[in-house]
Amino acid sequence: MPVMDLAARLGGAARIETFKADTVLFHRGDVTRHMFGVVDGQAYLRRTTIEGAEIVVHRALGGDLFAEAALFSSSYHCDGIAVAGARIAWFEKTALLDMMQTDGRFAVAFCRRIAGQVQRLRSNIELRAIRSAEDRIMAALSLRLGEGETRYEPAGSWKGFAAEIGLTHEALYRALKRLEQAKRLRRDGPVVELGV
Repeated sequence: MPVMDLAARLGGAARIETFKADTVLFHRGDVTRHMFGVVDGQAYLRRTTIEGAEIVVHRALGGDLFAEAALFSSSYHCDGIAVAGARIAWFEKTALLDMMQTDGRFAVAFCRRIAGQVQRLRSNIELRAIRSAEDRIMAALSLRLGEGETRYEPAGSWKGFAAEIGLTHEALYRALKRLEQAKRLRRDGPVVELGV
């Protein structure tokens, strides 16, 4: 269920805002009133250590839902920040929970959406453990392709793909060039072809 579809489904219990500067959406300990989705751009969840260091615990990109734990918690577990330029959807917690309890099909679709996101996040954790940028890229591409598919075009930008797998976009482009030189893939504009 895409973020915009969820917003449409919730009607007046959802709103979308665009942020011109980095903006705190909620603080750790605030009473939970919303779950969120990224329409465009990104947002992140942050915790502060005992020593005062800030740690990003999750980075939500376009199409991602975040602060899902808010649905079943009385307070937020971290700070939520919208990055400058992001369009963020706000979903009222009570309306979302009511819809899940009264509409079984919606509840199943919503759970399917969350399960898919959890699966992708788990894959990304494993990908980040791969040290070689080239091997990380090839593994990420393999995970995103269906059975028998060899062509991949990112849904967003290659810069977003890089952030998702824990590389800078500069490191990604250098590694893509090395992969192409090694004939492990071929690039054609935004599309890559594997197994060439």
